[in-house]
Amino acid sequence: MTDWIIYGGGGHARVIADAIKLTGGNVIAYFDDNTSLSSINDVPVFSYSENIAPHAKLIVAIGNNLLRKDVARNIAHQFGTVIHPKATVADDVVIGEGSVVLAGSVIQSGAIIGKHAVVNANVTVDHDVVLDDFTSIYPNAYIGGGAKVGMGATIAACSAVARLIEIPAVFENDAVMELDLY
Repeated sequence: MTDWIIYGGGGHARVIADAIKLTGGNVIAYFDDNTSLSSINDVPVFSYSENIAPHAKLIVAIGNNLLRKDVARNIAHQFGTVIHPKATVADDVVIGEGSVVLAGSVIQSGAIIGKHAVVNANVTVDHDVVLDDFTSIYPNAYIGGGAKVGMGATIAACSAVARLIEIPAVFENDAVMELDLY
């Protein structure tokens, strides 16, 4: 049984905790910057410290892509990857550290999911798609074959990205770029 720490204390964190438990993992703590949180579902909440359970794997459960990136770069713990047991992921899919694939999602052959990406519930990522680091694909979205979603981009719930389309990065390094996509 793997011990896990979740950085974040909101609804997204509770959803990820459920996925971890369903895979046989054990959530032993949460980290959150909100000092008024003391526990979530009887699991203690602390301010971040690299000295708390340094053996545990960590997932940053923050929905905002830029904030998730800012938090992740200051973490000393090893990042894990969470794949809900009711997700379907082809054998040759590459999924980066810190990424999450939630229930009902389907990721087809040849897809590459970057670091700290969020593939929410009931998302379909078709063959040969590239989701760059720190992307979020909201529930019930479809990403068409060969499409590329740039760093930090968010795809809205119930939307479709046509095959071979390239969605540009929203941020690179520390610069946030202005985009008018939708």
